[in-house]
Amino acid sequence: MWKLLGLCLCLCACIPKPSGLFAPLGDIRPPSVLDAGQTDSRSFSILFDEDVLPVSSSFSFYPSGISAMPDVEGSLLKVILSPEAEPGRECSLSGEVKDAAGNSTRFLFGFVGFNPSPAKLRLNEVQPCKNTSASNFHRDYIELLVEEAGNLGGLQLQWASTVKLVSYCFPSCVVQAGELIVLHCSPEGLPEEKDESGADRSLSGGVDASPEGRDFWAAGGGIPDGTGVIILRCRAGDPVEDGMFFAELAKTGEVDSEKIIALVAELAAQGIWDCSTPPLWEEAVQWKSSSSKPLHRRRAALEEKNGWYVGESASQSPGSLEPKSLIPKGGKKAAVPKITGRVKSP
Repeated sequence: MWKLLGLCLCLCACIPKPSGLFAPLGDIRPPSVLDAGQTDSRSFSILFDEDVLPVSSSFSFYPSGISAMPDVEGSLLKVILSPEAEPGRECSLSGEVKDAAGNSTRFLFGFVGFNPSPAKLRLNEVQPCKNTSASNFHRDYIELLVEEAGNLGGLQLQWASTVKLVSYCFPSCVVQAGELIVLHCSPEGLPEEKDESGADRSLSGGVDASPEGRDFWAAGGGIPDGTGVIILRCRAGDPVEDGMFFAELAKTGEVDSEKIIALVAELAAQGIWDCSTPPLWEEAVQWKSSSSKPLHRRRAALEEKNGWYVGESASQSPGSLEPKSLIPKGGKKAAVPKITGRVKSP
């Protein structure tokens, strides 16, 4: 049905007159929200626990220029949006409803505009650490390959360490299959760090900006240096579509971080990552954390940790499908670590 995206309720009820305090009380409980969210780009639906009537003058919507017209059928309130909110655009909807007894409920929801045609993405390369070397200067980024054309608006990336979870939603941007998206997770706050949601892929500057890929910049916090989880969702609250789990070599035994356990469990539930319950550190892509070495995705569709390998030093290639060390130099390619996992069935 609907997925609850965000909610702040202010409840108020009819107060009986003093003379009626000792009389049998009627209905004094305000309507409660059971579920809310978007199932299309033209409306926002809210399901209450009883029949409601909208207080029409109370409805407002952000961003301005979009009208919010309430339409109710029993306990289901559908707010019609005109024009449609842009996919991935941050929005808010506020309003008020009342029940037959006059008890009222005010609400405020924050969400991002619904995306009816989301692009299908695949993680391709991760640079977890900042490298301050003058000859190989890089900052945290996640590179994704567009497998199916569509709009990026509202697609959500999350990355977690043992103590912190960061979320990022892409703005509206139509992309084609084969494009590479680079999300820079630790920007320096420079004016040239610009989201490339239009046709100009050379618009952005800054560390690791690429004229071949599309650059986007996230301000929530960097990727964990040595141990963490990265997941991709079609929209906030949806099942995980892709992801990876990495950990430092020294870690063994059961994972002892609730944040990492929760995300790895989601990967496992979707068949993306095979792991125990609770997961073990050995089930991650294990590596000796290094600021000079990124994590690369193999081109073959391998299962779980076997689909990833630790790149050579200076093999970072944001915006390029192949790692830098695999691009021919002097007529010879560097070797990719031997595949030991199983290839997924089509």
